Amino acid sequence: MKARIYILLLFIILISCNEDELATLNINNPKIKAALEKRKADYATEIMRNCRQDVMSKAENYVDSLISADINFRLNDSIIFPDKPLRPEWPGDIIVSDTIKAKKLFER
Repeated sequence: MKARIYILLLFIILISCNEDELATLNINNPKIKAALEKRKADYATEIMRNCRQDVMSKAENYVDSLISADINFRLNDSIIFPDKPLRPEWPGDIIVSDTIKAKKLFER
């Protein structure tokens, strides 16, 4: 029974150390190169998509602020305020005659 387990274990070890499998993990393997190129392309596409979204968001905010500023300018430009009235000339000092006497406010 032990001999069969040892033979099976030896067989599994020999299969796992197969040289063909080790060669497939080489960077020059066309499958690995294709997968690497696909991941690079996916990454570049994702970065470009995020960049475009960021640029579009900033452009929308900029255009909205330009439109808002233009609307405010047009509204302020169309409102005509009247000129400030002229200040009347100084009439002079008020002269009080000496004959006026002050009355008491409170009686005791």
